[in-house]
Amino acid sequence: MRYLFKPKIFTLPVVACIALGAASAVIWRLSLRYVEIADFFSGTISFALRFVLSNATRPLPFSLAEFALFASVLAALFFSIKFIWENRFGSHWKKELAVMLKFVFRCAAAFGVFMSVFTFTLGVCYGRTPANEKLDFERRLLDADDLASALGVLKREIAGLEENVAYAYPYTGSTKMPYGLNEMNKKLNEAYKNMLERHDLFDRIDASVKPVVFSVALSQMHITGVYAFFTGEANINIDFPDYCLPFVAAHEMAHLMGTAREDEANFIAFLVCLSSEDEYIRYSGFANMMEYIGNALYGADKDRYYDSMADVPEVYLNEMSAYAKFFDKYRNTQISKVAGTVNDNYLKSQGQEQGEKSYGLVVDLATVYLLDVIGGQP
Repeated sequence: MRYLFKPKIFTLPVVACIALGAASAVIWRLSLRYVEIADFFSGTISFALRFVLSNATRPLPFSLAEFALFASVLAALFFSIKFIWENRFGSHWKKELAVMLKFVFRCAAAFGVFMSVFTFTLGVCYGRTPANEKLDFERRLLDADDLASALGVLKREIAGLEENVAYAYPYTGSTKMPYGLNEMNKKLNEAYKNMLERHDLFDRIDASVKPVVFSVALSQMHITGVYAFFTGEANINIDFPDYCLPFVAAHEMAHLMGTAREDEANFIAFLVCLSSEDEYIRYSGFANMMEYIGNALYGADKDRYYDSMADVPEVYLNEMSAYAKFFDKYRNTQISKVAGTVNDNYLKSQGQEQGEKSYGLVVDLATVYLLDVIGGQP
C-alpha cells in the first residue's frame, strides 16, 4: 500500500479536479433536461466565464485557441515521453502499478478540468429557453407555399442591394467584402447592439473574430467556423468566399453570447445581419438564408423551387455559381466525412437529435419569423 501513496496519487488538486468534473457532468445533463437549470447557469456562471475569457483574449491579433490546440498536442507528447522515461518499469510490480495509477488519475483530473470548463461556458447553454419562445412565436409545420413566400422576401431584399455589391472577380461572379476583418468585426458588434435593442434575447459580450491560419484544412473538413469555448474566441475560416464571412462570424459570435444550438445560432446570425447598417453584411445574411430556404424548398417541391428561382437576382446566381466552383475541390474529401461524423455525434450528445442536420433547422425559425412576425418586411 505504501507504493500507492509514494507517487502522491491522491493529492488534493487531483481529487478536487476529478470531483469538479463529475459535478459538472451532472449539472450539464440536468441542464439539458430542465430549462430552468439551463437558464440559471447560462445567465450567471456561464455568462461570467464567457465574459472574462472573451475580454482576456480579445486584444490578441491571433487565435489563441488555434495556437493552444497545436501546443497542447506537442505538450501531451512531451509529457507522456517524460513520464514514461522517468518512471521506467522495473521488476517491482507494485511500484509499476502505482505509477500507472498516478498517470490514470492525472488524466482523469485533466478531463475533469476540461469538462467543467465546457459545462460552464457552453454546455449549460444547450438547454436554455429557445429563441423563438423569447420572441413569442412558435415553430410550425411549413409547406412549399411558406418556403416560396420566404424566398420571395429574400429575393426582393437581395435585389435592393444588388447595385451596391461589388464583384471581386467579374469572371467568377464572387462578390467582395469592401473592408477587412477588423472592420467587419466592429460592424458586427454594432449590429448585435442594434439587434438586442429590438429583441431582448441575451446579454451582449464584445466579441473578437479571429481568422484561422490553417483555414484550408478547415475547408477540407467542411468547417466554416469554430467557437472555442475555452478561450472565448469566435474563429472563422477565411478560405471561404467573402459573402460567407459576416454570416459565419455572426454565427460563431452567437455561441459566445450563449446561444449553443446550431439552428438558433444560424437564426441569431440572420437577425444580426438584418440589423446591420452595412449593406454587405445584410447581403451576407440574405444570401446565406436564401441558400438554406432554397435547399428546403428544393427538397419539398422541385417544380416550385425552379419557379421561385426563375427571377432570382443575378448577383445571387453568380455568387452561387462561383461558390460551387470553389467548393468542388473540397466536396468529397475523406477528412470531411470523419469531421462530419464527429460533429454529428457531438451535437446529438447535446440533445440536438438531428445532429448535423440541425444547422438546416434554421429554415423553420427564419421562415416563420419572416412571414408571421414581421410580415415579410425585414
